[in-house]
Amino acid sequence: MNKKLISFVVPAYREEKNIPLFYDEFKKTFVNLQEKYDYELIFVNDGSPDKTWEEILKLCKIDENVKGINLSRNFGKEIALSAGVENAAGDAVVTTDADGQRPMHIIKTFILNWEDGNEIVYGVRKQMNRNFFRKMLSGIFNKLMTKISEVEFESGVTDFMLIDRKVVNYFTKYCDKNRIFRGIILSLGFSKQKVYFVEPPRKHGSTQWQISKLFKLATDSVTSFSIFPLKFIGYLGIFIVFFSFGLLTFMTISRFFMGNPYGITNSAFFIISNVFLSGITLSGLGIIALYIAKIHSEVLGRPLYIVDKKVNFKE
Repeated sequence: MNKKLISFVVPAYREEKNIPLFYDEFKKTFVNLQEKYDYELIFVNDGSPDKTWEEILKLCKIDENVKGINLSRNFGKEIALSAGVENAAGDAVVTTDADGQRPMHIIKTFILNWEDGNEIVYGVRKQMNRNFFRKMLSGIFNKLMTKISEVEFESGVTDFMLIDRKVVNYFTKYCDKNRIFRGIILSLGFSKQKVYFVEPPRKHGSTQWQISKLFKLATDSVTSFSIFPLKFIGYLGIFIVFFSFGLLTFMTISRFFMGNPYGITNSAFFIISNVFLSGITLSGLGIIALYIAKIHSEVLGRPLYIVDKKVNFKE
């Protein structure tokens, strides 16, 4: 019987202590699946300054099914995920993290749902090991993105998921430089199934998601999956036009027909008119600049990522 191949893509940045632990946990899990499936385990080192790549190389030497991709520098997790998926050969691809916060036993549930005909099976956290501030911002962001885009940004959704080869083939056609991996996958359509899991605590190190990276992720999400900011500035412009017209009408009537009880001066007319016009102009330019910056990034034609080394791949 020909076994199906499952590819596992694991981006890693500063995970030298977690790589061996992840591999041991993975092997314990996959031993129950090896009768029906073969695996390839693809680690993508995203320009780690520590010994993450050396740990990956050690595993490549003892297990030919372990493969390594070393990016020339840090491109970010979304790009590292894309690099791994584009190099995966499996009938299905599972994406996960190296930090031990994605429970391995869930993989069996992913595969069962895939065998039942679901082409995208994605993990949703029941609980998040995050501080209150992070949880609050995440909840607000997901609700806002669901309202203003065509993709449902469910709270707790992760890029811990299984995607069918058909989905992979369509995903690799995307050329977006500023991308949100799970956003693209979930926007493709196809049959989906969510799987809930409880996130265990991280064993070593700390999260690499800094406020600046989270802000960039949020900005890319908004500009990649919604034109709401452009619509909003249009609505704001209409509101300001009507509001300023009403205010100026009131000021005109008050000054010239009611004896000017509020002491409205010519300067007041001028200041109010210019404040509103300046505000709408600056807001419009800011939003337009954001989209122009993304267009600039896309048309430069630079590669999505640069691979320094690949190990255990058949060229």
